[in-house]
Amino acid sequence: MRKTYLVAIFSLAFVTATQAQVSNDTLVLVYGKMLKAQDSTPVVGNILYEKLPYYDDMGMASTKTDGSFEIQLIQGEKYNFSVTKSGFNKYSDEIEVKGNQEYTIYIEEDIIELRKLENLIFARGSDQISPSSYSELNELAIWLNENPSIIIQLEGHTDFAGNPDANMRLSEARVVAVQEYLIDQKVKKSRIFTKAFGGTQPVTQDRTDEAKTLNRRVEVRVIRR
Repeated sequence: MRKTYLVAIFSLAFVTATQAQVSNDTLVLVYGKMLKAQDSTPVVGNILYEKLPYYDDMGMASTKTDGSFEIQLIQGEKYNFSVTKSGFNKYSDEIEVKGNQEYTIYIEEDIIELRKLENLIFARGSDQISPSSYSELNELAIWLNENPSIIIQLEGHTDFAGNPDANMRLSEARVVAVQEYLIDQKVKKSRIFTKAFGGTQPVTQDRTDEAKTLNRRVEVRVIRR
């Protein structure tokens, strides 16, 4: 009976000491926003926080639609903040919590490669590919066949003059023509997406012949490596 009593006293003392230790930890508010580094637009995602060096206080906070977040952390401690979000580079940073403080997270969007097919030429108002374009398209096909994990999207554009619906149909027909050419060069169709923009995304608003030529283009966007 006496042994049980002593164990009970010891357990009570341990709990009391632990509660005292916890009560001595001052919780403060770390608040701020998670923003895209390129243009400071808000990013919705999760922030993992871990107390250093032993990771004995950790958790996850989600940002709101405006990118804002609030996390209660222990004053005087150091924490690691990390973010893993699809479409963005991984983020990690160490902060020291000194009191209620504002903290902004800037995460960088993973820029996807985009390039114009410089020597791609079509007959005027047509989706017929000029033979002078074959060399560049053959190079693209070789590159895709040598890198089988890459998936691309062909994006078609026209100038903005004329009927918008007709421009959209023409830009769609042209990217499909390029897609079919690449398929003939043994590139799998499942690796080639297409998207038509018509004249909705001009490079320039000028109306010169040179400007119209710049706006008539097919671009290759790498959407997965």
